[in-house]
Amino acid sequence: MKHCMKRVFACMLAAVMLLALAVPAFAGLDGNYTSPIPTVYLQGQGSTIYANKDDTRSEQIQDLNVPDGYIGDVAKSLIGPLAKGMFFNRWDEWVDTFVEGVAPLLEKQALDANGEASDGSGIYTSSGNSNRVRSDGSYQIGSYTPMYDWRLDPYVIAEEIHTYITQVKAATKAEKVNLMGRSIGASVVMAYLELYGAEGLENIVLYCPSFFGMETLSKAFAGKVDIDPKGIDRFVDFYVESGKAESLADGDTLQVLMDMVSVMVSLHTLDLPSGMLENIYAHVYGEVYPRLLVKSYASMPSFWSLVGDEDYEDAKAAVFGGQEDVYAGLIEKIDRFHYDNLNRSAEILTALAEEGAKIQIVAKYGVPMVPLVEGNAMQSDMLTPVASATLGATCAPFGEALSNAYVADRAAAGKAKYIGADLAVDASTALLPDHTWFIKNLAHRDMPESVNVLFDHIFNYDGYCTVFDDPEIPQYLWYDAEESTLSPLTENSGKQNGVRSFFTRIINIFRFIINSLKKALGVNQ
Repeated sequence: MKHCMKRVFACMLAAVMLLALAVPAFAGLDGNYTSPIPTVYLQGQGSTIYANKDDTRSEQIQDLNVPDGYIGDVAKSLIGPLAKGMFFNRWDEWVDTFVEGVAPLLEKQALDANGEASDGSGIYTSSGNSNRVRSDGSYQIGSYTPMYDWRLDPYVIAEEIHTYITQVKAATKAEKVNLMGRSIGASVVMAYLELYGAEGLENIVLYCPSFFGMETLSKAFAGKVDIDPKGIDRFVDFYVESGKAESLADGDTLQVLMDMVSVMVSLHTLDLPSGMLENIYAHVYGEVYPRLLVKSYASMPSFWSLVGDEDYEDAKAAVFGGQEDVYAGLIEKIDRFHYDNLNRSAEILTALAEEGAKIQIVAKYGVPMVPLVEGNAMQSDMLTPVASATLGATCAPFGEALSNAYVADRAAAGKAKYIGADLAVDASTALLPDHTWFIKNLAHRDMPESVNVLFDHIFNYDGYCTVFDDPEIPQYLWYDAEESTLSPLTENSGKQNGVRSFFTRIINIFRFIINSLKKALGVNQ
């Protein structure tokens, strides 16, 4: 069937990319910045998970550790079952062997069928029972960064954070604290706001949230993965030319891998019809992929908080299909957050803002979307589209600008001030346009020290600051990766280069092969 090979490759590549990109969104706020009141900062995925939550000497299970030779052994064990499946259409043994081979790498950190850590794993609980005030009466931003089990139900975590905040207030005698959440931490903040409102909170900062869903994760859970050659071009060229390839994998290896895929797509070698490949795809996604997901990320309610409404029910059917009774406890948890919170994000935030809550949203863009989802030309931070992070900002496709007609129309409506200097984003259509900030050239998982300049401005401003209050820290900011600085965005900040040609990619592949052979043979290069 047409496109089958492309679908098989996309499904397998999706699993690899998700594992490669599942780097903890775990970074502290820099201690050189202070605020007049305590700031409670909820990091994303990454707090250390111990096999025994009461013993920090027990095994740390949040990292994916692959023993030497393990993948080779699994691959060898699949040869016989794969042959049976291909020639006799008997796939059960192949599916079981694949799952049994890969699952042990993932399931140590998995939760049970209720989305709970019934095996005793978890984090070593932190306390807010200390006064960390400086001699000048200020507090280091991020000095109150509670460790929490990022796998759990956001509501459960929110209750723990409420206790933590109560402890901080008691220890410091502060009437209010700042509350900031990043990625999954932003989901926890939203659960907190639903449960407790904004009372006792001075500033609320949602850093790279996913109100409409984290596109890449949503599509992966729902099985809506596909290879887009133009998306691959955008993705690879951005990381190779920006010098950031090593942050994903070995730079040369990643570039050549994606160049090979791009060339194969250009030559239509991934579109060859094949009933045999269709069979492989059906079993890879239909049976293997869901079974692996439910033994890892799909067992965690927090990750479901990042699945958008467009994909949510499809994802549930794909992951839990036929086993809804088994996972009833987990489904109840994720349904509650999805329908009571995620789908009501705008309503919750609007109501709080009308009551006087000081809410700030920080989104990132200018990084190409992982090229495994439809519509990957969206402006994003690699994982979450800008529209999702801001509840409605209007964006041009990656590498392009809003049309002259659109810009003129917004100017006529008095909204031109909300359009960035690069003409890529219009904040006027976001939920909170005067309190939504954009950082260009920064990926979802990255949080360099220079970003703290923005948070320092927000937490120290006398009142409810807007994006127009300080010309040095405007609505649109540019992150210079080489200098590790944050500065006002200009028209020429980070101009995107055109994608490399088909022949350039062919030459790169051959150069890589030749250099690899020389290295293997010990030939001087």
